[in-house]
Amino acid sequence: MPTTAGEVLTNYLAQQLAELRHQEPLVRQEEPDSVHQMRMCARRLRSVLATGKKLFDAGAVTDVRAELRWLSEVLGSARDPEVIHDRLRELLAGEPDALVFGPAAQRIDNELDSTSAAGRLAVLEALDGDRYATLASGLEELVAAPPLTAKAAGDARKAVRKLVSRETKRVRRGVRALQEQHGGSSPAASSGSTPDRTARDAGLHEVRKAAKRLRYAAEAAEPVAGKKVARMAKRAHELQQILGLHQDSVVARHLLADLGARASRGGESGFTYGRLHAREEARADRAEAKFRKAWKKFPRS
Repeated sequence: MPTTAGEVLTNYLAQQLAELRHQEPLVRQEEPDSVHQMRMCARRLRSVLATGKKLFDAGAVTDVRAELRWLSEVLGSARDPEVIHDRLRELLAGEPDALVFGPAAQRIDNELDSTSAAGRLAVLEALDGDRYATLASGLEELVAAPPLTAKAAGDARKAVRKLVSRETKRVRRGVRALQEQHGGSSPAASSGSTPDRTARDAGLHEVRKAAKRLRYAAEAAEPVAGKKVARMAKRAHELQQILGLHQDSVVARHLLADLGARASRGGESGFTYGRLHAREEARADRAEAKFRKAWKKFPRS
């Protein structure tokens, strides 16, 4: 059992680095879900380094965090199109044949298959490159000899609970900003004009990122911080999942709008893209409603 805050963070980082290394050959072999799992490891590492940055020497983890963001983005270039493709396939499967005009289904398949293939190639090139090798080496060194400050020697339970509390406040600030933006008491407003929806989408995305950071901080703290922090991790994960579905809708809608515009310029019907866009808006509204319900259960302290 770790006795200092530094040990708690270092143990968690070591676990995530080991999993990152485990997933790397699986990604190369294109094993199902391996890209997603490796990306989650990169996100966890980057997030916990951000949460615990004051426990490390000034600037000691800045470059590593930046490179983990790069790795996560590269992995996302392969993962994200697959997620959106599955989402749009499901919507298309629910459309009556008579309402799928022109080559809409084929255009969606071609677009996302091409993007996925380019993403997979980018991932393999990244894993074979010097930049990834330098990052992996830097993470190994960080775990083996962490540049900790005097604060890291503090009592594990007290220190990590403080870190979790800080991330909890970050989530609440994000929700409060949504409330102030829309002039009401609920964390998300009802559907409105496009500018309103765009701003709301961005605000919900910020809450999602804060919830994800809280979840990872609570996961790292859980071995010493007890059941209360474990429950916080669970609630943060719930918010993250709900708002992740909302963000997927945002990405899908951008793609559908782009495909619809291209269809119009090429003399094809944009009707089907518009129908799918409207259904994605409805999905986003349902995700917001689910978020409001989940937020009511979020711990107040």
